[in-house]
Amino acid sequence: MRTAQAIRRRIQARGPDSLWTFNDFGGFPGYAVAQALSRLAKEGFIRRIRRGLYYYPKMTAMGPSKPSTALLLAKTIRRSKGGTIFAGGTASFQNLGITTQVPAQYTILGNLAPRTIQIGEVTVRIRQRSFGHLKGASQEDFWVLDSIRNLKHVPDSTPTNAVAKIVANLRTSGRSVQRRLLQFARGEPPRVRAVLGAIAERIGYRGPETEMLKKSLNPLTKYHLDVASALPNASAWNIV
Repeated sequence: MRTAQAIRRRIQARGPDSLWTFNDFGGFPGYAVAQALSRLAKEGFIRRIRRGLYYYPKMTAMGPSKPSTALLLAKTIRRSKGGTIFAGGTASFQNLGITTQVPAQYTILGNLAPRTIQIGEVTVRIRQRSFGHLKGASQEDFWVLDSIRNLKHVPDSTPTNAVAKIVANLRTSGRSVQRRLLQFARGEPPRVRAVLGAIAERIGYRGPETEMLKKSLNPLTKYHLDVASALPNASAWNIV
């Protein structure tokens, strides 16, 4: 009983809208923690999300709160040692304002074993992908690159509208962000290099990075992306 009381106090001290796993209660026997959390869930003090994951809700006028997707992902998907993990897929388009569609499932990419897991009401698809060239990149940087990479799969929009939105976002992002993205693009597929180079040129970016990207492209390769109306300079980057 003393263990259960101590665990309750620790949860209350952190406050509502918090997630808890067995690992958050170091110093207590594992079996005692499992029993205490199970008992507190049966009492309604906390809510069991999935095995080993519990949520301490906040009481609102609409009843107990639910954990946000961001909170669930941050707690459940751990960064692998020496690796980088990003949220991508439809979330990239959504967070850049390209689409208002809420993802039916969330995609996590990184140095993790591929699998699909259920976290409460959220389905998460984990895809393995190496990001050695994105060391130091922010989640926002990745959303831009991921959106360009997947222009042909924009939900409830078109490649042209997606590029137009990215152009508008980067025009106000500041030179340091623009330079960083152009540097990261060197490790991306050719079509991403071409589109980002054309976008940088379109917004008036001046620097050696755009020339380096252009030189990295095969002059005989054409990129069929249907974004010329958003990028009048598309043909100069072999985008048709």
